[in-house]
Amino acid sequence: MKQFVINSIISVFLTGALFLSNTLADSDNNKLRIELDGEYLTAEISNMPIIDVLKKISEVCGAEVFVDASIQNNTISANIHSLPVEKAVKRIVSPYSSVAVFAQRTNSKGDKELFISDIKVYESISGGSNVQYVNVSKSAQTEHKSQVYQSPFRVPPPVPGVHAKGSYAEKAQKRINEKMIESRIKKIAYMRSKASMEENRVRKDITRLKIELSRAPIEDRRDLSSELSAKTRELYNLQKRNITRIQNEERILRQLQARQH
Repeated sequence: MKQFVINSIISVFLTGALFLSNTLADSDNNKLRIELDGEYLTAEISNMPIIDVLKKISEVCGAEVFVDASIQNNTISANIHSLPVEKAVKRIVSPYSSVAVFAQRTNSKGDKELFISDIKVYESISGGSNVQYVNVSKSAQTEHKSQVYQSPFRVPPPVPGVHAKGSYAEKAQKRINEKMIESRIKKIAYMRSKASMEENRVRKDITRLKIELSRAPIEDRRDLSSELSAKTRELYNLQKRNITRIQNEERILRQLQARQH
């Protein structure tokens, strides 16, 4: 009888331990860590609903975030390290699409800077149109505004007699386009300034290495030549990348400007 009781206790203990082990394993499969360091985002995400991930992004970055109501409970996984916020969000929500809206503010030093004010995430096949969004931002939760509503990034499709020339809807669409154009122009200016700073830094290194190479003894010239070649390649790749990025932004800007006419 005593042996039976002992065996029962052991059986219950093992069953409980197995249950606890499974629970911890399930918990370990869900992970959400997002950190912001200046303009760069690091994230470790595993099997988390998109809506929870975007709430965390909004909390960390301070942006208003909107998610397509039809995908808000779909789970995603991502592992990124130190990427610019806009690029990081695109990687995190892949294969879904995302759009970031930039605005300008004055920082504590009195300098003007660009920041991401709004982010929206939607099903790629929908193209972002005719989509109902949920505002997952902290401000919306506080004010009980998390209900589903039409995207603030667009106005409804034209309706005869309603979206006629000079109508409220047409004016609203123009204001949205103007805001997007203004934001894109500021972003391009910021990108040009940042690209110039990055390239000048590498050019200074190249100039320094050339001077050191001209003065260095023969035995040290091989290492300096290798370093100079590496810096020259770095400058070439940096210029190529910056030109491509800026050209892409300018192409989008031209499309927005054409839409105004």
